[in-house]
Amino acid sequence: MYKEIKELLHTHKLKEALEKLSEYASPTDNWQMKSDIESLKTTYGFMMQYATQGMNDPERNEMYNNLLKKAFVLNEKIKIQLLLENGNSYVSQTYRNTRNSQQSGYYEICTKIEELHKELNISDMYDEPYRTELIESQNKRLQFILEELFNKTWAPVIWNEEDYTGALSIIESDKISDNEKALFTSALCLSLIHILDVYKFRLLLHTYLKGKSCVVTQRALVGILIAIYLQDEMIKFAYPNLTDEINLLKENPYFLDDLYTVIIQVILSLETENIDKKMRDEIIPSIMQSTELTSPINEMSDINIEELIEGNPEWRESIEKIKDQIKELDMLRQEGADTNMCTFSNLKNYPFFYEPSHWFYIFSSEVPAIYEMMTDKKNNYAPFIETLQKATDMCNSDRFSLCLTFKSMPNLPLDAMNSGLTAQNKMNEESEGTNSEKKKRQTESRHFIQDLYRFCKLWRNNYYDKIDIFSQGIALWQSTIIRNMIQDSGKLKQLADYLFAKGHVNDAMFSYMDIIDDNPDDYEAFQKIGYVHVLNKDYDKALDSLKKADILSPGDTWTLKNIALCYKKKNRYDLAYEYLKEAEQINPDDLNICTQIGQALITEGIYDEALRYMFKVEYMTKGKTSAQRAIAWCYFMMDRYDKAIEMYNKILDKNDAIAEDWINTGHVYLVNNDIKSAISFYKKAIELQDKKTSFYEIFSSDIKTLKNKGVDEVLLNMIPDMTIS
Repeated sequence: MYKEIKELLHTHKLKEALEKLSEYASPTDNWQMKSDIESLKTTYGFMMQYATQGMNDPERNEMYNNLLKKAFVLNEKIKIQLLLENGNSYVSQTYRNTRNSQQSGYYEICTKIEELHKELNISDMYDEPYRTELIESQNKRLQFILEELFNKTWAPVIWNEEDYTGALSIIESDKISDNEKALFTSALCLSLIHILDVYKFRLLLHTYLKGKSCVVTQRALVGILIAIYLQDEMIKFAYPNLTDEINLLKENPYFLDDLYTVIIQVILSLETENIDKKMRDEIIPSIMQSTELTSPINEMSDINIEELIEGNPEWRESIEKIKDQIKELDMLRQEGADTNMCTFSNLKNYPFFYEPSHWFYIFSSEVPAIYEMMTDKKNNYAPFIETLQKATDMCNSDRFSLCLTFKSMPNLPLDAMNSGLTAQNKMNEESEGTNSEKKKRQTESRHFIQDLYRFCKLWRNNYYDKIDIFSQGIALWQSTIIRNMIQDSGKLKQLADYLFAKGHVNDAMFSYMDIIDDNPDDYEAFQKIGYVHVLNKDYDKALDSLKKADILSPGDTWTLKNIALCYKKKNRYDLAYEYLKEAEQINPDDLNICTQIGQALITEGIYDEALRYMFKVEYMTKGKTSAQRAIAWCYFMMDRYDKAIEMYNKILDKNDAIAEDWINTGHVYLVNNDIKSAISFYKKAIELQDKKTSFYEIFSSDIKTLKNKGVDEVLLNMIPDMTIS
């Protein structure tokens, strides 16, 4: 019914939509929603009554549009309310378990957290072991309150003004840590995945604009952009004025850089599944199978192939292949891609990860599970944890996984891991400049997106919660609001080129269209739009864009060749030939151009001129077989059979001769009435051909040509039977 009501509202069938809303809301326990629907019905009834009486109401248009917006919002609220009351998700179950109990308000939660921090601040006054025990106890109490805050905020229950001001007090409190605010911000982001709550959205805007710590602001920005993308229709239809508030983001001097960083990180997140598959299916099996590999992966680049004991050459090849794969992954990692998902995805089954809020903790010794390890007197975990806190190439969730793994298996080589991490941290700092403010902001947005990705993919309750925003591809750049902001940043072309390079060519095409709107003389944009249309096999649209590119930048051989390609696909070889000839004048020795001209001439039946080009190709390629095939075919079609046989003999002497070469040689003998020789060549073709294509299929495709050369039709029908031994 939800979709039906939405369609009624979009088509302005308001009366029917309101009736459906009443029916849709009837199973819920929310009396306020039902009351709001009745109020809308009453108001609209009066409006229709006044209109029937011919009364002129200057506010009618505004009132009508407000009714539409309110009905649209109520439709969204009812959908969520029904899920909360009847769903099997963690959020739904938590909502039902707590709705009849006395819940703390945001002001009260803020006070509890601040008081706990006061107690933590005075714990230094106590002596050991009481001090450690006290801090551990207080950390656990704090964790319990933070879990309450997270679950309360994540639930898609619409806030009122009191909720907003109470939540704002948490964000603005000097006594609440940035890590705790970051966790709170994460819950806001998750809540906005379900429904657009204007108060929660405004709190994220405030947090990004007024926040002082990038740990918090970058999570807020990611949440804002995800909400804009997922709730784009809601914003446009129900809250159009919210766009003005969104535009205030530009007041932050870092915003345009931060915006571009988040979008790039989201693009990279879409590659995680492919990277994960590559690790599982190629790299790890290769390493496991290689008997020569004794060094850990992070030392792969140091392997000296020449120093290995002489053995099977294939072992060397496998090592080289693995080294290349590791280098490829390292380049992706440096770019910001998530190369750790495969390694850590199996380490998310610890009880720590049962609680959803724990997936979004900032890795810190303040977290009870980590504090216990820091103060463990039997095992010296402290240096390792301190090193791990600086490991910027791992997201928070993965650092927790690594720590918990060492805790569960204390016999693992902790010192070796610590040394490796220390070296890696130093290398990262030297190569990436991790201390720069810009780098910190980039790191925090990357960490949050990767933590969010893991939660969406790996949390055990996700089957029911269905919050995997990455499964369908979260294309932030498709939102009109976000695209306009990118355009204002001057980075639209940079984004389009990045999307293009990463294979998101259709999305890139729309960005290039926006570029053309601003700069209709950008020939490269027309080229790339044309290229995408070629990939989509829409050759008419491709020709339209490529010809515009040709006008703006005449004489570009790439453009000319692709125009010719489009005409070839449309079977207009005559027009393809014209553009290829123009390209040839610019670059007469281009092998590709010469080949294509020769092919076009053969298709048009102009064999004598085609021969000239194919001989040129043969000369430039030093006797390439494909060129010789074209030459032999031209001789055959020109009835120069001796020359055709001579060329086919050259081809058949090569290792790359194929079944079709033997068949075509047989054709030459067949038209000369040497049936016995023809059959012998056909039989050889049958021995060589693959099982996908039968001899009859290949032979029958040439029957028309053979008939035109005077071969008897009955004989042609008999040939396939004559080749059967």
